[in-house]
Amino acid sequence: MEEVIINEPSLFQTLVSSPTTYIVLLIVVLTIVGLKKGKSSPKCCEPNKTSSSSKPKRARTKSGRYVKDNPKTAKNEAWVGGKAPKKKATKKTPTKKAVKKRTPKKSGK
Repeated sequence: MEEVIINEPSLFQTLVSSPTTYIVLLIVVLTIVGLKKGKSSPKCCEPNKTSSSSKPKRARTKSGRYVKDNPKTAKNEAWVGGKAPKKKATKKTPTKKAVKKRTPKKSGK
């Protein structure tokens, strides 16, 4: 029996010997590391907790209905925290002037 020597390199040997394989592998590894760093960072993904508490919120009873304000007390019971939100300024629309209908002049013949 004769031994047959195959001179063609296998797919694995071709990939290992190619420099583009190492470049692609490096890019994949850096991308994965970058994604893992981004997920572990608590600052980027969590909402700011102080911004939600500054928004005024209506107070509710145990049954879920709104609590009304007691005008006899200084505190505003209708809002959590005791402060009502500022009212938004409304735009005033200019009043339209009444247009007089003009009648055509009669020609006197």
